[in-house]
Amino acid sequence: MGAGKTTVGRILATRLGFDFIDTDDIIVERAGAPIAAIFSSRGEAEFRRLEAEALQSLVGRSRLVIAAGGGAPAQEANRRFFASHAETFHLRVSMQNARGRAQLPGGPVRPLLSQGESAVQLLYETRRSIYESLGRPVETDGRTPYEVADQIIRLLRDPTENRRTAETS
Repeated sequence: MGAGKTTVGRILATRLGFDFIDTDDIIVERAGAPIAAIFSSRGEAEFRRLEAEALQSLVGRSRLVIAAGGGAPAQEANRRFFASHAETFHLRVSMQNARGRAQLPGGPVRPLLSQGESAVQLLYETRRSIYESLGRPVETDGRTPYEVADQIIRLLRDPTENRRTAETS
């Protein structure tokens, strides 16, 4: 949440000549309701079920850049999707920057942010360890979305790029 998945994903898709898909858009279209309404009227479990269906609907498709919801990797079935069907990147963002970005005026409503500071911190820590186990890390703090997209393109072309960057940092 607030890492820049949608913004970076759109830029990346354009630069690669791929289609861009945000799983939240699939969910909203299929459910006929905004994310916040799904959470409030149907609950998080139903939202997660719809999210898993959205990801599964993409199996077998190629030349896609997918922005999956921040909670998608927390579900075991979705982790299998990311491990088997996608080249996955973890957009690293500090808690402070994630919160600031997630609360920008005009942005999407983030139902999980209403749970209180300690719950949000726990969510951040729990998800971060899952992300790190699944995807190659790309730092976003202090970088523009274009710089982040460029880093991902370098990693796609040269998977050893992350190791060299980490060794020289």
